[in-house]
Amino acid sequence: MSALCKLYAVACCLLALFVAPAMAQPQGRLVVSTLQSTSFAGSKIGISPVRNLTVYLPPRYAEPGKRFPVLYFLNYFFEDHREPFASHGAKALLDKAMAVGVIGDVIVVTADFTTPAGSSWYVNSPATGNWEDFMVRELVPHIDATYRTLATRDSRGIAGDGPGAYGAIRFGMRHPEMFGAVYGMQPVASGPNILPTHSRPNFERMARATSLDDLRDDGFSLIFTSIYQAFAPNPNRPPLFFDPPARRVDGRIVVDSDRTARLKQGFALTALLPAYADNLKSLRGFKFDWGRQDTLVDHVYGAQAFSNLLAEYGVPHEAEEHGGGFRDRHWGDQGRFYTDLLPFFARALLFGPPVTPVERVNAAQAKLRETILANDVDARAALYRADALSMPEYQPVLHGTRQIAAYHRAMRERRQVISYVPVTSEVFDLGNTLVEIGTFTIRWSDRTDEERGKYAHVWGVERDGSLSLKADTWGYFRPLADPAGFFTAIPEPSSSPIPLAAGDRAMGDFLRAHNDRDAEAVRTKDVEAKLVDYTDDAIFMPFAETPKRGMAEIRPYLTAYTAAGSGATFRDVRVWTLAFENHGAWVIEYPKFRVEWTAGGQSGTVTGGGIRLWQRQAGGSLKLHRQIGTHDYVVPSR
Repeated sequence: MSALCKLYAVACCLLALFVAPAMAQPQGRLVVSTLQSTSFAGSKIGISPVRNLTVYLPPRYAEPGKRFPVLYFLNYFFEDHREPFASHGAKALLDKAMAVGVIGDVIVVTADFTTPAGSSWYVNSPATGNWEDFMVRELVPHIDATYRTLATRDSRGIAGDGPGAYGAIRFGMRHPEMFGAVYGMQPVASGPNILPTHSRPNFERMARATSLDDLRDDGFSLIFTSIYQAFAPNPNRPPLFFDPPARRVDGRIVVDSDRTARLKQGFALTALLPAYADNLKSLRGFKFDWGRQDTLVDHVYGAQAFSNLLAEYGVPHEAEEHGGGFRDRHWGDQGRFYTDLLPFFARALLFGPPVTPVERVNAAQAKLRETILANDVDARAALYRADALSMPEYQPVLHGTRQIAAYHRAMRERRQVISYVPVTSEVFDLGNTLVEIGTFTIRWSDRTDEERGKYAHVWGVERDGSLSLKADTWGYFRPLADPAGFFTAIPEPSSSPIPLAAGDRAMGDFLRAHNDRDAEAVRTKDVEAKLVDYTDDAIFMPFAETPKRGMAEIRPYLTAYTAAGSGATFRDVRVWTLAFENHGAWVIEYPKFRVEWTAGGQSGTVTGGGIRLWQRQAGGSLKLHRQIGTHDYVVPSR
């Protein structure tokens, strides 16, 4: 063989060494399917109930028994479930990212959220259909039931592009119980505009339109039609099915102030933030970006304003202004999907079983939420220990799974839960017990208002590491209009102590002495005597009130509360401990109270209970660190 041939052969061998690894790169696969939805029965614009999905399954999905985190990706205007893979090369980027370790193996889901006008904006609308419900009630449960997912918010992320980024952030705001991490690439409608929004759509043309086809060549009017159908819908106003916030008269724009106000309140992320800041604080990660060279400067100004407002509310987030324009740096192996979004979720998502106390509580909370939404009383009761305590508002104490199941069975006859969003604020690790404190929103039908409240869960750690409920309490941030509708005739257990800490006489004596002092402070209206019990950073969640954080809020609240009852005489005040658990550095107490009062010729009795978490101080004393109070509903005498 000639020297030239030998050299050629060696070169081919060397080339093969470099090419072979690339050719052997593990490949994920795409599964295209449909999902029959019930969320669009009322749609006025012809949305099909058959929704199309594309699911990317990672290379290691072939390994039996292994479970994976899930990333939901929401697309740009007019882009359906196919576009990230058909037009942007997402599959090749995901294969490469997992092969070289940019991100671990993750399932990626895209679905068709488009409307004929461009985007659903991921909200429930009587004009377009219930897109938020489709995501949280149907799509996510379907994916978890169909594929081997890690079905907890800590292993579930959501991201998007443009209006999809807006939707991802909105879902993070409203459903942090489902999505633990959020990334938005160039979100639109993030904040206020520089130019009035009414300056962009052609209101004359909209008014003349006999169908959406009349707007097909007018991009702004088409996109704003999708906005108005989502946020200013009127199902009785065909053919576009919205109330226009402005109209053109004699060559000038005449703005309807009321319609514009309603539109603004529900649309921009800055307008939504005050109500959902605490939800965003619970996320494992939150990031969005935008291009400085975006020719629509409203996007830049709005994103900057949104980031500034997030900082004002103390919401941890990453906000990055890069040197690109609008969407020109999103795709390709140098695009932000590959270089920024995937590494973000590699950090923010949980890729295995829950480990930390917060992760374990979130996983247990997901199971509890599933039983609540399914209105499955037996499955819910099975999450409690046999001797568990439960203190729901308006209801005397429930003791044991028999009473807990009976209560929820009676409640189920009155109303069915259709939406439940718990948000864990904090978790205290007491060793064999985890105390979870949080807030929630709940809705019983599409015709009722969303109610907000607070809760505490005391989770016991079982021998196999799983969690079960030892106790819980929950209540609402306002008195419900019809508490009788929440009352069920479940017999109240004995008020004598339940022996959760048998033999701990010293702690029992301490709590008894404290309760006697507490009762005397109520009787004499001595606010300062009550305040000495709290740590400086205590959180008190009283009946029908938002949480009071620290002395700066607890002191004025108790002062005002006491002043409001200054004209009342308390004939009898009793405070007692139903049960307690001594964990050394922490003590969990389950107190009850009863107050007989007279005021202005009227008299009555108030009873209630709750959970107290005592914290041991450096000198060995105990102080109240967390307290949640509820009132019982007393059947009026006849």
